[in-house]
Amino acid sequence: MTVPKKRDDLRVMIAGGATGGHIFPAIAIHEALAASLKERRIRVLFMGTRRGLEARLLPRLGLPLKFLWISGFVGKSPLRKLLTIVQVVISFFQSAIFLMSFRPHVVVGTGGFVAGPILACAQLLGFPTLLQEQNAFPGLTTRLLARSAKKVCVHFPETIARLPRPERVHVTGNPVRHFLKKVEPKQARDFWGLDSERPVLFVLGGSLGARTINNALADALPKILEQANVIWQTGRMDLREKANRAHWDDAIASHRLIVREFIDEMPMAYGAASMALCRAGAMTLSELALVGLPAILVPFPFAAHQHQDWNARAYESTGAALRIPDAELTGESMCDAVLPLLAEPLRLERMGAAMRTFSRPNAATDIAKMICELGGVS
Repeated sequence: MTVPKKRDDLRVMIAGGATGGHIFPAIAIHEALAASLKERRIRVLFMGTRRGLEARLLPRLGLPLKFLWISGFVGKSPLRKLLTIVQVVISFFQSAIFLMSFRPHVVVGTGGFVAGPILACAQLLGFPTLLQEQNAFPGLTTRLLARSAKKVCVHFPETIARLPRPERVHVTGNPVRHFLKKVEPKQARDFWGLDSERPVLFVLGGSLGARTINNALADALPKILEQANVIWQTGRMDLREKANRAHWDDAIASHRLIVREFIDEMPMAYGAASMALCRAGAMTLSELALVGLPAILVPFPFAAHQHQDWNARAYESTGAALRIPDAELTGESMCDAVLPLLAEPLRLERMGAAMRTFSRPNAATDIAKMICELGGVS
């Protein structure tokens, strides 16, 4: 398909979903496109699944979304894998219908199983494609489709060696949400009502929570609270069996502990923190890099192709983070890792500086420029 030059409008299809790690980059790219094409008409259509986070989040943001019937393949039973093969065939035909109806100038994939059929069908039909890979070890969709993609945007330089056609691969970083800005520690701690003189540990396990992290922190909390304040995003997990409610209530009342299922005020949480303890999802790491927050990383052990462990190792190798395998995390090992670090502000400062070397604040804008180039908009 020949792309006309110097067009005044742009149609972009963005496929990615299931988790925030794939959806938030898609939203950030959309925001950057809208900002860069103020004087032109732009239409963006998102592709996702009915069961993914995108089905709840994107309509709330007023963003157009269409659905494919598709689910993941890795780690499924033989029967589920057989069903997935059927879904792939059907979703491929669905993709062709959506593509020929919307006729995008560029198709963008931000990962997740929903991106596979759309990107493969787009390449077969001759639509220009751009892939955005968040992880150090590229996902299956990226590895399969990178050879025919016009451009591939990655966060980790070492990802280039794991993909075909390295001349088409660009280290842009991961696009993060536009509202994530650095907040001074005192301002952020005042926001939460925390003692600004004590260090703050920020613990998060993603929107669903991380059972291993939550259980270990429930055990370690009394000892950690002797030395530091804690902001704890628990996710959708019932911790009542693990909780010493009287101790928690006392810590909350004395402004040493904040416990939330979800935290919407992420800039304030990052700004208040001296250190984070979290999973090693690519987008969480990109946000930590942007604000320069050192971390202890506990990679999710069942992530496809162990990509969280690859991510954590990349950050650990520069001194930006420490890595603890999920199987080794207990209340005792958490205290052994957290407490010495919180007592060494100079070491935390060096780790924060190393963390900032991974920051790519212009990632979304740079990717938007590439999409415009592919779409014939200068």
